[in-house]
Amino acid sequence: MNSGGGFGLGLGFGLIPTAVIQVTNLSSAVTSEQMRTLFSFLGEIEELRLYPPDNTPLAFSSKVCYIKFRDPSSVGVAQHLTNTVFIDRALIVVPCAEVMQPTRTVVMCNTTFDHRENTVLGKRPCLISFGS
Repeated sequence: MNSGGGFGLGLGFGLIPTAVIQVTNLSSAVTSEQMRTLFSFLGEIEELRLYPPDNTPLAFSSKVCYIKFRDPSSVGVAQHLTNTVFIDRALIVVPCAEVMQPTRTVVMCNTTFDHRENTVLGKRPCLISFGS
């Protein structure tokens, strides 16, 4: 826990407090509503993004979800769900650093998931934009 009371993620720039998690290794059958139900027990969810979105016509082998909590302390609790089997896969939950911009929040994750090919690779930063 950092001095601000929340958990942070070091991305080479020091410890950055965050209220966002990335959940990978999700079943292709999972829906946004199922993710919201599972993680809402850990704290109030401000925003949830599932990629690819629900009802996408293309077939994917797995999905990834980004969840922003109102309280950053929910991030530490959510990480305890790592390796929990949900539908047919063990979840991987990692914190993501937020970079505030005037009209949106950009999320940086140090992840092993390659969003272009749905494969596991060495760690690399990924960017997801929240907001308008």
